[in-house]
This record gives sequence, C-alpha cells and structure tokens, in this order.
Amino acid sequence: MPKVLSEEQIAFYGDNGYLAPFEGVSSSETAAMCDDLEAFERAEGKRASEIIVKGHLCFRRSYEFSRHPKILDVVEDLIGPNIFALSSRFWMKPGQDGSFVSWHQDSAYFGLEPNELVTVWLALTDSTPDNGCVRVIPGTHRGPAYSHVETYDEKNLLARGQSIETIDDGDAVDLILKAGQFSCHHERIVHGSAANNTDAMRTGIGIFYFPPHVRSTIGRRTASLVRGVDDYGHWDPDPIPKQDLDIDVYAHVVAAGERYVDPQFAQEAERQASGVSAIRLHRRHLLPLNRPIGHEVDHALPPQRSPQFHRG
Repeated sequence: MPKVLSEEQIAFYGDNGYLAPFEGVSSSETAAMCDDLEAFERAEGKRASEIIVKGHLCFRRSYEFSRHPKILDVVEDLIGPNIFALSSRFWMKPGQDGSFVSWHQDSAYFGLEPNELVTVWLALTDSTPDNGCVRVIPGTHRGPAYSHVETYDEKNLLARGQSIETIDDGDAVDLILKAGQFSCHHERIVHGSAANNTDAMRTGIGIFYFPPHVRSTIGRRTASLVRGVDDYGHWDPDPIPKQDLDIDVYAHVVAAGERYVDPQFAQEAERQASGVSAIRLHRRHLLPLNRPIGHEVDHALPPQRSPQFHRG
C-alpha cells in the first residue's frame, strides 16, 4: 500500500512520467540553503552549480535534504522501499543572462540499467515560467532513448550541452513550484527549461534516486543508501560529509564529475544503436580502458583550484 501517493497519482506517473507539486522543506530551510550557496560562491569565486555531480555531498544541509522523509516517502511509492541517491546538482539560473537547459533525457549519460531512476527537483526559490522553471513533455519516458548532440554551448547549463534537436514540444508542461516544493520525473522523460527573464536568481537542486537492483553500465560507481537495505551489492558507498565543505568529500565529488563528462562513456542512444558496451570508440581513436578517469576532459570542466573546505 502506498505511503503518501494515491493509486491515481502512481498511475499518472506511469503514463506521463512526472508528478508535481509536493510539499518538501520549509521556507527557512530553503533560505538557509541559498545562504550556504552564496557563502560558497564568495569563498570559491564560482557557483555551486559548477559542481556537476553529487553537489549535495558538499553541504550538510543539502545532504540532509537528500534524506528528507517527505521526499523519500514520495520516491518510495514510485520505486519501492529501498532507495539509493546516485547524484545531484544545484541548478542556479541568474536573471537576464540567457542561460537555459536544452531538451534532454537524464538517462542519456547516467549509465543505468534498467531505467527506473526518479529525479526529484527541489525548488530553493520559486520556480515559474518567467524565471525558467522545469518543463516536461508528458509520455516521452515511454518512447525511445533520444540521440543528443553535444553542443558545449556556453549558455546551456548541461555538462556537455547535450541537446535533443528535433522533437515536438507542443504538449510541454511547466512544473511550477514554490520554494520548498518539489517535483518528480522519470529519468527518460524529455525535459528542459527556458531562460530566466526576471532579475532574481532561480535556484533548485535535482537529486537522483534509484532502487538497489539497478546496475551501472559504465563500471563500478558510488551512491548513498538513503532508505532501506541493499540486497544486491552493485554500488559502493559515497562518503558522508561530516560538515560543510569537507575537503575529502569534495575530492570524491570532483573525481565523479570528471567521470561524468569523460568522452569515452557513450550516451544511451549511441550504446543502443551500436549494441556495444558503455565504453565507446572516440571519434578519432580508441580510448584505452585503463587510462585515468578524467584525462582529456579539461574542455568540459572549469579549472579546479583548491577549495576553502574543511577536513573532517
């Protein structure tokens, strides 16, 4: 029996690939998280949105958000009582700067099988059509794995600028959220967001959850068991942040980010079309399987300087 969702809501998610809105964290908690992100930017000279994977591990508050009962109760009704958090990212869209998120599928580079991951998008500020809220195309999670063009567009907030270039978006739905509310969407649903046309920052965090029987198709990786038990052993544990800005955790996060943008790992549609494993032929040469993770990805990641993080 579901904990919080109705059978109608679960059926709607199965048919359409999304649900929203849900009450998540308090307005005081979202304001405090925004203060944490501003403090990070002052100390590091860059936004937390530049941490492209596992950003929730860099702050105790976001780490606790990833384990919040109101969020996990909804996720449990969608994927079951045993839940891993794979990763996360802060989505910070400044006002009037033209940044956007192109139409894409989360599954394109997640390297998971089967496709049962649920993305929770938690609004840290109000998220509206004017400031570029998430938009989804209902039902596309039941269709194919789309091919994505890696544009590396400077205004595209996605790590590779990956974009589905031809798709009918006439049925797209805006997921409007107040600060503290969250939405859920299936990893295969096509979604994106337009530019922020207001003067204020629009901020949220996407957290990615999956059940333990899901496997990695791109080698052994780490995740955080946030509820229940793991009876499969497919995943190694993420480190637990002892405090904000834990330097050891940050090193782990950076390494995971380098792997995520490593061009030797093919997108899902490319793997399906070729019928080969996740390790792909580079456009110019075969990348050796034993080369260090993160080599030749400087074009995709900003230079990392030593953070003002605390050692736990």
